[in-house]
Amino acid sequence: MNPLPDSHHVARYCRPSMVDESGRPMTSAFAVRNREDHLPVNWLECFDPRVEVAVNRVRDVVLEQGAPLRPNGRFALLDIGMVKAAVKRSLGRSLHVNQIAPDSDPSGAAIFGRPDDGLMVAAEIKALVRHNRVRRAV
Repeated sequence: MNPLPDSHHVARYCRPSMVDESGRPMTSAFAVRNREDHLPVNWLECFDPRVEVAVNRVRDVVLEQGAPLRPNGRFALLDIGMVKAAVKRSLGRSLHVNQIAPDSDPSGAAIFGRPDDGLMVAAEIKALVRHNRVRRAV
């Protein structure tokens, strides 16, 4: 696992059931599922430093892998350094964002270090997602 630079960005796919009426992800979109120790994300700069180009490549890779992207789903774009700093400042917790990609998806990454108070961490991450940092999944 390779740590990603704080100056880079990741995208989190948010299923339609985790997106509110205004199109913004809800806190539940950033909660770690039971039996998992990380939050899966996709590393944008892996493909291109231009956000729109990178998001389009992430869409392609996710669809090629057979994962379902829904019309009302969204990608939340997150600044790695901001996520780490916000959680550290508010909760005193250290997060790590690492590339965990299989050969088929070089953008595969994850946010690690989520403590037992994961819902509080999810709320901190959600608070960083501004309307202009959300993209349609399809």
